[in-house]
Amino acid sequence: MNLTNGRFNVAKILNCGFKRDGEFFVRRGEIVNGFTAEIIIDAGGSVTTKIFDADGELYTLHLINGASGSFVGAIKSAHEKLLAEVVANCFDEQLYSGAQTLKVVAHIREKFSGEPEFLWRQAPNYAVFRRADNRKWYAVIMVVPRNKLQLSGTDEIEILNLRALPDELDALVDGEKYFRGWHMNKRHWLTLRLGGTLTFDEIASRLEQSYRLAARK
Repeated sequence: MNLTNGRFNVAKILNCGFKRDGEFFVRRGEIVNGFTAEIIIDAGGSVTTKIFDADGELYTLHLINGASGSFVGAIKSAHEKLLAEVVANCFDEQLYSGAQTLKVVAHIREKFSGEPEFLWRQAPNYAVFRRADNRKWYAVIMVVPRNKLQLSGTDEIEILNLRALPDELDALVDGEKYFRGWHMNKRHWLTLRLGGTLTFDEIASRLEQSYRLAARK
């Protein structure tokens, strides 16, 4: 299991009862009726679990599709609960997988002391950034299906909405890197497609402009 939505946090992992074993972190403990689970986390955040029966033999029936029975069900339930606990308690939450998106968040924190606000329960990965002086939005990160931007495919992509000057929009919008603001005022907001279609310098410049525009009365 690769926890791509979680950031590796050594302190949290150790606080969760894991012990260092070379390059790995390992935790062992009983889960159901003498059955023992071994959880191994490598340096990349990948989690491996093994379950052993009361005699110390490796148990795999819970991994077989179609395996049924109350005891197998109990093992499956305990295994899933264990993984959920590791995800929730041993890793930092990370809502975005794109390296460029994470760099944008880090840049906003450093440049503007901005922290993301998550305002919509139904859209937990929509992050709003506001100016501290007037509380106006200057950036919004969203995760949307590609076809929402009239791109082919339905896989999700990460986008950045920024303020822009109305007379710039017509020249910028190209349907590939730049789009009129998705779910925003299309005369004053620009959507940037993240993931490498734009250089970071270009994104940083647009962010700077958006931050300034949000100061206007």
